Amino acid sequence: MEMKQALAIFGILAFLGTLVVVVVSAAALVALRLIGEERVSRWTGAASAWFFGGRGLARKIAVIAVAVLGAYVTLLLGASAASSERALAPGEEKYFCEIDCHLAYSVATVEKAKTLGSGSAQRAASGAFYVVAVRTRFDEHTISPHRGDGPLAPSPRIITLEDAAGRSYPISPEGQQALENALGARWTPLTQPLRPGDWYATQLVFDVPSGARGLRLLIASPVALEWLGRILIGGEDSIFHKKVYLQLPA
Repeated sequence: MEMKQALAIFGILAFLGTLVVVVVSAAALVALRLIGEERVSRWTGAASAWFFGGRGLARKIAVIAVAVLGAYVTLLLGASAASSERALAPGEEKYFCEIDCHLAYSVATVEKAKTLGSGSAQRAASGAFYVVAVRTRFDEHTISPHRGDGPLAPSPRIITLEDAAGRSYPISPEGQQALENALGARWTPLTQPLRPGDWYATQLVFDVPSGARGLRLLIASPVALEWLGRILIGGEDSIFHKKVYLQLPA
């Protein structure tokens, strides 16, 4: 876990550092365009002649910006190429970075049913309902000593089941509503705030065809949050990076 946390921090810092270099370089090039290289060279004096002296200052700045950006893209693609698709065993946790902490997700239990609910609210599955209890845990070992005990509202997640043939099954709206009606206040949403060390289980319903085999759960960030994840080094959502699944119990 310590290595994963260090990689997440490195990815964020590398992105911010690259962004600063590119933005500052762009601002400097605009300023040079307006002021002129010769005037800047006279202002800086002999002490800065190594970098500012002579002509070609704009070119030097552009080369530095392109080199830093190129190094970042190389690390981004290299980390994705080195990744491998994995399916964590039942009970193993998949971590998501929340900047100042990490949330861990795992499969707690799985139940199978043909119908959910009762009376007029009862719903029948097209194949079979899989009720998967997803455990969300706030890892207290991944926070700064200065953070405190304040609650955290988890970011939204997209959760789907996938079988061995690559077919994907989203949460069943009818089955989920029937389950939530039956559980009432005992059902806990995935976005329920929690404090360091706390955890809860959320029951999610999937309607899966009878012949589906090798089921595994995929927890991912929604599209609205993916734009940043697509360009963070080592992130599962980064371009070409392989996915990490949670295997369901047999």
